Amino acid sequence: SAVLAVALLGATLAVLRLVAASGRVLGWIVAAMLLAGLLHPAVALLQRRVHRGAALFLVVFGTLAVAGLIVWAVVDDVVDEVEDLQRAVPQAAQDIEESERFGRTARDVDLADRAEDFVDELPERLRGGNVQDALRSAATRGVAFLATFVLTIFFLIHGPRLLRSAVAQLAEGRREQVGRLGASAYQRAWRYLAGSLGMALAAGVLTYVTAQLADLPGPAPLALWVAVFDLVPLVGVVVGGLPVVLLALAVSPARAVVVFVVFLAWQLVEAIVLQRRLERRSLHVGPFVTVAMAMIGLELYGIGG
Repeated sequence: SAVLAVALLGATLAVLRLVAASGRVLGWIVAAMLLAGLLHPAVALLQRRVHRGAALFLVVFGTLAVAGLIVWAVVDDVVDEVEDLQRAVPQAAQDIEESERFGRTARDVDLADRAEDFVDELPERLRGGNVQDALRSAATRGVAFLATFVLTIFFLIHGPRLLRSAVAQLAEGRREQVGRLGASAYQRAWRYLAGSLGMALAAGVLTYVTAQLADLPGPAPLALWVAVFDLVPLVGVVVGGLPVVLLALAVSPARAVVVFVVFLAWQLVEAIVLQRRLERRSLHVGPFVTVAMAMIGLELYGIGG
């Protein structure tokens, strides 16, 4: 018994050490499972009309195309706005140095030179460091995205068989009940997740159109920002839309009022109509669970988490 107790303790410590060392890989597996579960209904629907391989190809690479388009739009807007900032900041600093009211103070602190240094360092700060650090970070993210992509395809292909095999390990009298409960839980969870992503996508499109009409800089990053915050029930649009309203206020107070009314109206429609319909067909999660899980994911894996 003593030998067995020591062996079990050692095995437990080894497993805990292994899990701690494999945390990032386990995160890739969990992310791949979630993506596969989200994409599976689309694959199953297309499979009725085309071969399963063709359905899998269309869904996976269609999703990649949409994600790539969003990333391209965001990066393109960020690059354009950084270039505009690099032109505008030194000129504004020069104008302040030449002004009668603040010119002397600005010249004493070398405002123009400091502004020039700031805009010169801005691209490096956005990259997250020098070229070597940026390449190292990009390589790490590339490995993570590639691993998640491959695992997602794996789960889409073999996921149903793995689940059937897992249920087959149970006692024969419980297999039908567990399978029925699992299918019901999956359907409700999928409806909630798909509905939440749909509302977030609608909020992002609304933000993009509003920013374009209000002539705000960087409409794509603003749309992505609001879409991410929209995943938080009840208050997501208000919190995510606050930077957009402040940016519109810097352009024009009238535009800020219009933008605020648009976000407030969408928040009311989402909270009173869309969210309630979604929860009736799926499940009620609530804002606390969403915020808590988002904070845990952010702590573990950053924006990806």
